[in-house]
Amino acid sequence: MTKNAMLTLAAMLAAMPVEAREKAHLLILTNAIGAVESGMNYAAQGDSGKALGAWQVHVAAWITANQWRIKEGLPSISRKEWRVPDNQRNIAVAYVTWCRDRLVDDGIANPTPEQIYLAFTMGFAGAKAVGHSLVTAPKKKADAAERVGNIYRELIK
Repeated sequence: MTKNAMLTLAAMLAAMPVEAREKAHLLILTNAIGAVESGMNYAAQGDSGKALGAWQVHVAAWITANQWRIKEGLPSISRKEWRVPDNQRNIAVAYVTWCRDRLVDDGIANPTPEQIYLAFTMGFAGAKAVGHSLVTAPKKKADAAERVGNIYRELIK
């Protein structure tokens, strides 16, 4: 992203009402996660075909994302339709939002992008088992979480 594009993004974020800014930050974080997970490759299939799409979403995360969508009055999205980029993005945004909300519900008032990523990639229980900490998370997950945080912070400067 060019410096001018980042300045434009920063100006747009600053001008937004708080609720819209929060949603924009979640979209930016979701994109940072997709960049780290697959380089935003919508055709990606990992873990022997168990992790699908740009965000490498497993079945359990897809189900959780759909549960969140239904609770929010949004339609569920069939995993059979995973190849549709908008479906992947909608599921990823729902799951990232659920991860953030779950962290807040668990007493982390302002979860960092790294903490949200750990919950995204390890599942909430897995992230909680390591104290939502990069220090105690598996090195590969901690390194990826750092990359997500760095991309996110670069984009919101």
